[in-house]
Amino acid sequence: MSSTARPTGSPSADSIIIGNDSLPPARTADAASAVAYVQPAPPNRQAGDVYKQMFRIVDDLHTVVEERNAAMRAVRHAHRRAIRRLILIASRREAGGAAHCLRVGAISAVIAQALGQPVAWCNMIFDAAAVHDLGNISIPDAILYKTGRLTEREWVIVRDHPLVGANILGSSTSPLESLAAEIALNHHERWDGGGYPAQRKGTNIPLAARIVSVADFVDSLCSSSDYREVLAEDQVFELLELSSGSHFEPAVVQAMQAQRPQLARIRERAAECAAKLGTDIDYPPWWQVA
Repeated sequence: MSSTARPTGSPSADSIIIGNDSLPPARTADAASAVAYVQPAPPNRQAGDVYKQMFRIVDDLHTVVEERNAAMRAVRHAHRRAIRRLILIASRREAGGAAHCLRVGAISAVIAQALGQPVAWCNMIFDAAAVHDLGNISIPDAILYKTGRLTEREWVIVRDHPLVGANILGSSTSPLESLAAEIALNHHERWDGGGYPAQRKGTNIPLAARIVSVADFVDSLCSSSDYREVLAEDQVFELLELSSGSHFEPAVVQAMQAQRPQLARIRERAAECAAKLGTDIDYPPWWQVA
């Protein structure tokens, strides 16, 4: 079968000459005749103008992206401030006050880092974990601070407080607020399924909640309380090890053991931060080692 060769150097029927604003020429039976469709650039427009326009479009896009990113940073900052204001409310129902809330946040962050979580996620759990027991506001003082055994009716009220905390924090498109609600709802679950309110087991419990349950346990037993005797740190970590695999996830317990040397620094920084929390909520993520 024979074919007609295209003349060397002649543009194809779909060729576009840079600087020409016209559409590609229509196809014709004779490819060589397509040259007639190619028009010269308008006399009042230079060939480089199209590139200048492209650069202006790209520059405008960069401006739009920068403005969008600035708006998102402002929204994240507002969510962070909202959570930190809730620490003031939650601390009124905590035996250890604001300092306990802040310590649980910082301990959770160092555990998360030891487990290989990204710094951004560690920063989120630093704030989100601090309101883990926000639901305590629903528990009457007579029950919350009771030193004796709780009745079954009282236990029903106590077991509902994670639901209350999660409902206060609500469903949100904010990653920080969503994480805080997830922690509030699940941090009393147990690795073996014996916790509350939903008896979740193993990895069905969100990682953040598995971390916070360990952080809360360690700090609560190491801290002074009106209704519980303070234990020596060695005793606390012995109890933690005994509870590994039943109450707590073994990997999280190991991470807590590895981060034990940071507890003294965390207690000191938390005390400083708690003293100013009523007037200064724009503190940096001080859980990180400087």
